[in-house]
Amino acid sequence: MTTLDDKILGEKLHYYCSSSEGEDEDSDKDDGIEEEDKFNLERSKQEQADKISEKYMNGAPRSHNTGIKGVKEDARLYQRYILEKEQERIDQLTQYAERFSLQPEKAASDSDLDSDDEDFMKSYRQKRMLELKEAEKQPIFGRVFYLTDKNFCETIDNNPPTVDTIVYIYEEFKAVCRRYKACLDRLAQDFPRTKICCMQASHVQMSANFIQNGIPAFLLYRKGDVHKSWLNISEDIGETAAYDELLEGLQERHILPYQ
Repeated sequence: MTTLDDKILGEKLHYYCSSSEGEDEDSDKDDGIEEEDKFNLERSKQEQADKISEKYMNGAPRSHNTGIKGVKEDARLYQRYILEKEQERIDQLTQYAERFSLQPEKAASDSDLDSDDEDFMKSYRQKRMLELKEAEKQPIFGRVFYLTDKNFCETIDNNPPTVDTIVYIYEEFKAVCRRYKACLDRLAQDFPRTKICCMQASHVQMSANFIQNGIPAFLLYRKGDVHKSWLNISEDIGETAAYDELLEGLQERHILPYQ
């Protein structure tokens, strides 16, 4: 059975998560396609070279003249034929370069990035609008609530799940407790959507050891459980810290949000 002391101080809960990474099958598939394309391209080049060689042997233009004039004419026609084939090869390489150019991919990539940015901003605006609407539904407190052993559990458990409750635990006989207790009214005014409470340790039968060594203390409750805690705060900020120092300490420990 959970005691009041357990309820006040909460339990330390540790959550673990694990993740595993599988093989990137899509990447392997793309690599396979790329290798196949390279193979097909090389085979096409080889077939083209074979055809050109055959044309050189069989299809090159020849002169009908005989003797020295015929040889010279054949040489001239052959040189012209070679130049024409070289120009065809250059034109073909130019077409390949245009086809496999990275510029269209880059342009498509930039277009995709612009589209992703627009989608992100649209999603962000929708999320922000939803947060603002939810914030408008949050109750406004703006004052300090005093807790006892009779209303502590009811106050913590019956809060809406979106409401954070901060409990300041103190003792009147400690001067440092009284000093920081005086800051609670201002905290409640500065953070009206957070429920600021205070509770005297001896009134809820907390242990003598905690009263001696644990207070003054701030506890943040969220959804009925202790979410954050700051015990014996005077060890961190001293016994005479100003309001701004106290607020900074609460925000650094994520007990209060930054504004």
